[in-house]
Amino acid sequence: MSTRRQVLIITAAAALCAAGPALAQQSIKIGINVERTGVASSYGTHMLIAARIATEEVNRAGGINGAKLELVVEDNRSSPEQAVIVTRNLERQNVFAMLGPIQTTQCRTAFPAANRAMLPTISPGSSAPGLTAQNRPWTFRIAAIDSVVVGAVIDNLRKANPKAKTVAIAVDPRDAYAQFLIKTVAPPLIEKAGMSLVDKGASVDIPADTTDFSVFVTKVKAMNPDVVLMQMTVEPSQAFLREANRQKLNVPMFAGQGLITTSIAAAAADLELWAGQPFDPELNDPKVAKFVSEFKARVEKELPGQYTSPTYIDASAYESIHVLADGLRAVKATAKSDVKQVREGLRNHLSTLKGYAGLGNTLNMNAEGDTLKNTMVYRTRAGKWERQ
Repeated sequence: MSTRRQVLIITAAAALCAAGPALAQQSIKIGINVERTGVASSYGTHMLIAARIATEEVNRAGGINGAKLELVVEDNRSSPEQAVIVTRNLERQNVFAMLGPIQTTQCRTAFPAANRAMLPTISPGSSAPGLTAQNRPWTFRIAAIDSVVVGAVIDNLRKANPKAKTVAIAVDPRDAYAQFLIKTVAPPLIEKAGMSLVDKGASVDIPADTTDFSVFVTKVKAMNPDVVLMQMTVEPSQAFLREANRQKLNVPMFAGQGLITTSIAAAAADLELWAGQPFDPELNDPKVAKFVSEFKARVEKELPGQYTSPTYIDASAYESIHVLADGLRAVKATAKSDVKQVREGLRNHLSTLKGYAGLGNTLNMNAEGDTLKNTMVYRTRAGKWERQ
């Protein structure tokens, strides 16, 4: 190699090093803190598909001020401890914002870490009341609040079953969302509706790794309840419902959020299961229909055998990517922008989000960092969800 060529190569390398990460980064990055493995992996793998659909739409429309939008994905393993590690990793990678985690369990640790890092963060699934209020001003939720959704579900169930008086609980004892639901959210709403728990403080605990649900359904039947509150993740919920059908546990049931899928309805069959969410996948709306069709096609290809109808979590992830993209355009973010300034601009953009057209809903951010959406209540009938 000639001396002249060596000098040119060395000079070019030195110039790249001096430019630092701003020039080396040719895309605008959003971090994804997601439950790809662990007990919530079903939600996480589906949410990621929805986020990628939105990202591809953004890039087909020209990206962000001429730059490509890129997702930096890290697995929090459905672990609160790992969710903190992922938050720190993404912050160090200079992402402009973070989407996730999904579950309240992981958000309880990731949100404070995001606040300390001054990293604008949106959860598309967490729904425990007051969580964002405790972690202002950098955390937000484009999801739904449990007390609102579950209250609407119980009201509708009670109207359809006016003689119902007692409620038994079947729940995953190690799932933080389920425990918060049965201990904090549901009891006052059940009491307000004129019902009471069969044995307050005692529930039928069903571990996440259960394979034989017969003994647990038998325990619930022995309580002779008028209503059952069931809360587990998708796969164990399906197994519980199939066993409830086999044992003819023919009482109305209801659940928290995250279970309105075609597979859950099929498992419920002729049982009366109630649930709610702020998203209707069957809404007669071109934007919704396009998203649902693309989501279903990708799930069938990438996750064969799993539920194909998007939940509110998936819809919220899709909406969140578009909200962040609009915010990045508004603050004129580029691949060379100062990370701190863009994050501050995004935080301000999210704080003032009003009248944003989502998937069949309108997003309005309140002072606590939560979007206010309309609740849609469903019940199963002959293996299908029906909107009430």
